[in-house]
Amino acid sequence: MPASVEAEAALSEFIASCGKDPASVQSLQTISDLDQLKQFVDSVDSSITGLALIPLDQATRKAKITVDSGHLHDAIPWRLLRCPGGPLVLQLICKSANFALWIESC
Repeated sequence: MPASVEAEAALSEFIASCGKDPASVQSLQTISDLDQLKQFVDSVDSSITGLALIPLDQATRKAKITVDSGHLHDAIPWRLLRCPGGPLVLQLICKSANFALWIESC
């Protein structure tokens, strides 16, 4: 079950927060495992609880429904996408690993 629209707004706010802080972009580029990712995400917004490392082909595959996309400081491509009936997912393509973030609902 997808999270509420209000809860999902945390994903856009996460991107906006990282976009204002070049040090965040540098940190994202060095993360290579889920523990590091969880620590980083918690430092920005602890409501984002769904985390996964994803292969590059999944991170770059054409999405069925792209909600928004862009680049953090021209270094990290990101996109918000929604699979039919699923949660809003933020995908980030970084140097060390690629990530998917979402809000887990109860």
